[in-house]
Amino acid sequence: MKTFKVLIKIILTAVLAFSFQTTSAAWWTVAVAGFLISFIISSNGISSFIGGFLGIALLWFIAAMYSDFSTDSILTDKVAAIFSLPNSGLIILITSIIGGLAGGFGALTGSQLRSLIMPSN
Repeated sequence: MKTFKVLIKIILTAVLAFSFQTTSAAWWTVAVAGFLISFIISSNGISSFIGGFLGIALLWFIAAMYSDFSTDSILTDKVAAIFSLPNSGLIILITSIIGGLAGGFGALTGSQLRSLIMPSN
C-alpha cells in the first residue's frame, strides 16, 4: 500500500507541476506542487520526499530530453561546453536532479506541515 501511495504522489506531483509550469514561467512552482500533494496525501517524510523528487525529476528529465531532441542538442551542447562537461547528457541529468530536489523538499515541507497541523495519534 505504501508503494502505491508513493506512485500516486509521483504521478499527481508531475501532473500538477506540469500544469503549473505551462501556465506560469516560474521554475519554483514545482516545489509548490510537491508541497500541495504531500499536504493533501498523508505519508511519512521520506515517502513524501521520494514522491516529490521522482515526480519532478522525471518531469524535468522528459522535458529536457524533448527539448534536446527537438533542437538537435544545440543548446545542451553549448551549455555543456560552458560548464566544461564532456557531453550534453550530464546537463540533462543535473537539470533533473535540481528539479527533483526542489520538488522533494517542497513535498517534505508539505508533509511536515500536515503532521504539525493534523497530528495522527
